[in-house]
Amino acid sequence: MLAPLLAAAVELSTIVVPIHASLAPLLPALESQVPKAQVKLDAYEMDPRKQFGIKYRVQRDPIALNMIGTGLHATTTVHYAMETCRRTVKPIINAEVMWPCVSCGFGEPMRDAYIAIDSTLSWDANWRLQSRTRARPAEFPNGCPVTFAGINIADWKIAPIVNAQLQQVAKTIDANTPKLTNIRPQATQVWSSLQAPQEIAPRTWLLMEPEDVAMAPVAGAGLNVSSAIVLRARTRIVVGDRPPVAAKPLPPLRVMRDAASGIRIPFNVELSYAEASRLLTENFGRRKYRDLVVDTIRLLPGNGEKLGVEVNVDYRASALRKYRGLVLLEGTPVFDGTTRTVMLKDLDYALDPKRRSVFLRIGDKLAHDTLRKNLAEGARWSIAPQIATIRGEIEKAMVRPLAPGVFLRGRVDDITPLAIGLHADAIAIDVVATGSAEVEIR
Repeated sequence: MLAPLLAAAVELSTIVVPIHASLAPLLPALESQVPKAQVKLDAYEMDPRKQFGIKYRVQRDPIALNMIGTGLHATTTVHYAMETCRRTVKPIINAEVMWPCVSCGFGEPMRDAYIAIDSTLSWDANWRLQSRTRARPAEFPNGCPVTFAGINIADWKIAPIVNAQLQQVAKTIDANTPKLTNIRPQATQVWSSLQAPQEIAPRTWLLMEPEDVAMAPVAGAGLNVSSAIVLRARTRIVVGDRPPVAAKPLPPLRVMRDAASGIRIPFNVELSYAEASRLLTENFGRRKYRDLVVDTIRLLPGNGEKLGVEVNVDYRASALRKYRGLVLLEGTPVFDGTTRTVMLKDLDYALDPKRRSVFLRIGDKLAHDTLRKNLAEGARWSIAPQIATIRGEIEKAMVRPLAPGVFLRGRVDDITPLAIGLHADAIAIDVVATGSAEVEIR
């Protein structure tokens, strides 16, 4: 359904720069900074009150890292064995012995403790990844129920070792995550490169004026992390000399939820009244409709937002009902986005008494209706070639290198009309090219 077009609004485009990083470098740091084993077998370690002593072996499996959605999860299993003996003094010989003794994990499968930590990854103000890590309570699925003097030996000795490893894992992740990704140089490069005008035709420039920049939330799977730099820019086409550009510095980083890309490039298609008149005369003029001959057709500005159609007719129904000269009609220009065609809606005779011709004073309703009906059906002309040409040039400009290792890739999916304006010598159709754009950093 066709409708009069509305005035154009300020357009912003969203350009997405996908960011991919690997957390694999975290693993060597974790493995090197979190103890793999703690052993005390050469002598007993005594409790503070010297009531009992313990020998133990604690060793862990390799640490596993895994991104699930927005969270990083680290897990490992700690295996332990311990022997605990009471400190006993033999009364006769007044000698200390370690007896009786109980043990678990020696001469049998070692006991287990499960370690798990959860990290939330986000971007900090310095354009680096940061993590906030929380350790879950360690789990002891098959613990050693060894108690001396009311003290659970596993809780007294093994649990602190396990918890210390938990804390070390969390500390290592939080300290090393910011070192993995620093994307400020890439963001600065893209931000600066986009500001350079791109010539898409002689004296015709595609101009992108970045407004702000943000980071999309972090997500990932396995050891891979993904995010995106999201730039919003005013995109437009400028005709004339190369437009001057005042370089804008990279603004502070912010985080946004949606990283969907979308370019919106408004441009203007002008059709001179002379060219439009020629097209209309070819489509509708120099023809005979019953007793009415239409010769030439001329378009010109009408009243307000209407377009005038000046038709040269020769009407000869009888000796009394005849007219040869100009007839002026007016209609509202509308744009059919499907066929890329401009047409006139609500076409009717101009009502200005000073401009009403003898043709209107001739009381021949059939002649009047014939002219209006056939002109309404023929008063249309295509601007598809002009739109196709500009669309092609825009797409060429949207696929190009911005800088060494930085590539802009975009496409135009649709052309949408925004407004029709009537200038002194031309019809101006404001349209917007919509599509998507991404920047690839190699």
